[in-house]
Amino acid sequence: MNAGATTVIVGASVAGIRAAAALRHNDPHRRIVLVDGEDEDPYDKPPLSKAVLSNTDLPSPTLTDHIGHGIDYLRGTQAVAVDPAASTLTLGDGSVIRYDSAILATGSAPRHLPQLAGIPGVHYLRTLAEATALRNDLRRRPRVVVIGGGFIGSEVASSARELGLDVTIIEAGPRIAARVLPEPVSHALAALHAQHGVSVRCGTAVHGASYDADRRAVELNLDDGDTIVGDVVVVGIGTTPCTDWAADSSLPIRDGFVCGPDLRVKGTSNLHAIGDVARWFNPRYGEEMRVEHWTNAREHAGIAAHNIGHPHSPRHAATVPFLWSDQHGTRIQHVGDPNLTAVDVDAVHLSHSARVFTYSRDGITVGATAFNAQGALAKIRKQLVDQRAAVLHADHIYH
Repeated sequence: MNAGATTVIVGASVAGIRAAAALRHNDPHRRIVLVDGEDEDPYDKPPLSKAVLSNTDLPSPTLTDHIGHGIDYLRGTQAVAVDPAASTLTLGDGSVIRYDSAILATGSAPRHLPQLAGIPGVHYLRTLAEATALRNDLRRRPRVVVIGGGFIGSEVASSARELGLDVTIIEAGPRIAARVLPEPVSHALAALHAQHGVSVRCGTAVHGASYDADRRAVELNLDDGDTIVGDVVVVGIGTTPCTDWAADSSLPIRDGFVCGPDLRVKGTSNLHAIGDVARWFNPRYGEEMRVEHWTNAREHAGIAAHNIGHPHSPRHAATVPFLWSDQHGTRIQHVGDPNLTAVDVDAVHLSHSARVFTYSRDGITVGATAFNAQGALAKIRKQLVDQRAAVLHADHIYH
């Protein structure tokens, strides 16, 4: 341990907060500076599209308990530049922090639809302020249109239906959640929406929009020639990693900060990236990936904290991707290979509401999705994590 060293963490995300807590646990003497642009207490992201929208009495999902113990928390403070050669971080007020090590945990931001720019009633969902604004609009009993059929869009649709609202999902692709789920499972998810009164329209995109001030409604023009009207429109078409603030640095950026298997940013000796903003080489799959899942952020935080304190015995992020989602009272869990093309899908119905879809390639299980079958999914997840023979050692294959 380097007693008295300074570690600066950019981003009070789940990854950033967990990294700060792990660093403090590992080294009580280290100076830890946490910099975050939001003027809010740190909070958890998953509830924003779920309970925060549907429960008026829910308190803010803060992570305040993790930031005590002498951590310098600079809230409402923007990082505007990083100089890896000088080991300095420049803040928006012009001040400079010198660090011995740094962690970039700035997360990701929602992609915007330019054709909806400036139109009232359009929401994006990434921050607590955005979730609060959407929740307030939902109290007007509006017709809700969700653009994007991924998990965030599906969760918003579920929360809106829990409030008894009319909900339509518009998905440009041929099916919902296609980026994550194989075709049979995607269809099962669409059926779940249909059972709970959500209209799902796939294969069409929004190419234009206008606002009717008299009706306080948004008219969406679809590329199939149809028009759909919503009082509230929520856009969930994916995210982009928050790297713009560091674009003038010498850091390698390609859909995230490019890292090795130890999460150290390539070309640096004391700078790590974690969570949504990290594009790292995963030795388990032998490829670079960027994963936007809560569990991945937690795992990255612990690995980066360990590697900062133990640079000569680093751990590698050989993560098996895992995510979950709560929709219409159903717990959906997904684990395994991020590339699920050309897999065989086997469905097992455990009960009326519980079923498991397993994915295999050449007879080897590579992933699974469970609907209300947490126990079965946990066993498959453990099986995938324990498949050590399939893991290539990073030192042999990463350059």
